[in-house]
Amino acid sequence: MDSEQTKFMYFLTKVKNLGGVRIKSLLSHFGNAEKVFNLTRDEIIRLEGFNDKIASGFEEAKSKAVELNSEFSRIVDKAQKMGIKIYSFLDPVYPANLKNIYDAPPILYVKGNLTDTDIYSVGIVGTRFPSEYGKSVCKKITEELSALKIPVISGMALGIDSTAHVNCILNKNVTYAVLGSGVDHIYPYVNKKLYEKIVETGAVISEFDIGAKPDKVNFPRRNRIISGISLGTLIVETGIKGGSRITASFALDQNREVFAVPGNIYSKKSEGCNDLIKKGQAKLVMTIDDILMELDYKLREYIKTENGKAKMKAVNDAEMTVFEKKIYDCLNTEPIHIDGLSEISGLSISDCLVNLLTLEFKGFIKQLPGKVFIKI
Repeated sequence: MDSEQTKFMYFLTKVKNLGGVRIKSLLSHFGNAEKVFNLTRDEIIRLEGFNDKIASGFEEAKSKAVELNSEFSRIVDKAQKMGIKIYSFLDPVYPANLKNIYDAPPILYVKGNLTDTDIYSVGIVGTRFPSEYGKSVCKKITEELSALKIPVISGMALGIDSTAHVNCILNKNVTYAVLGSGVDHIYPYVNKKLYEKIVETGAVISEFDIGAKPDKVNFPRRNRIISGISLGTLIVETGIKGGSRITASFALDQNREVFAVPGNIYSKKSEGCNDLIKKGQAKLVMTIDDILMELDYKLREYIKTENGKAKMKAVNDAEMTVFEKKIYDCLNTEPIHIDGLSEISGLSISDCLVNLLTLEFKGFIKQLPGKVFIKI
């Protein structure tokens, strides 16, 4: 943490009528939070989109600089005692994907550790009251993402969120939770043990000050961070007006991928997902392949690198589906064309291609020009 830059960034969050969007705009123009905070009234008014009201907000904040400085010092002391890190928008540890959204939070409070792999995260959200079907699908996809070491981000709510976090932890994968309260305020409290487990290998994240209680208005804002950190967000069961629809809306606004699990047309819990798919606002997901195909160009090299480290436990059969194993056993270090592979395996060309894509993602095989494949 650059304490001076973070301090002045904190000061900027206390300027009335300014807000995160304008703070980001000012930082992109001036590049320095201290410089922005110390702009004169005339300099502020001359900026496009700024007015006398905002300039007055700056002057009021400057008049309270001593008080704000003491307030920030207390927050830093409290954070250090609680093991909480404070990152400003300008900090290199600040999530890169989140930095690119329109209204990126100027400050993040983090308990645990952010790593450079957060740029490969996939969000998973859904109803607090899932069906057995919803929990089963969430578990399956989370396990498959974990096998590829793709971090999962969610909101630590009951239901689908908790299911995603728990299965990441059980499968030794990194998971991040974004809260609608301060990071020191565990909500819901029944998830205390889950919170502690998340912190051990991942992180709990919030834009709200330490001590902030979970307020109803905080959760929609929290949702934009989940979608903002993620490459894409998967919705697993949500009602037609469910909170996960808000997350999907944010993801679309942020030009991120939205995925949805289809469900029973008679189930209220699946109305939201089915509606997103029907309107073309979400890609239908039945297996992890549907996610990987959309995020191919962003995830391919990462997955190969991660899988190369362990070489997928020497191609453990348990990590392949029956069809993947069948195709893999037909390959060797000599190139083979897709037509020949289809004939040898007894699978259709389309089935072969789907499974070959997954095998390539997992680092087992390589595709050469002309639809030719080899083991690696």
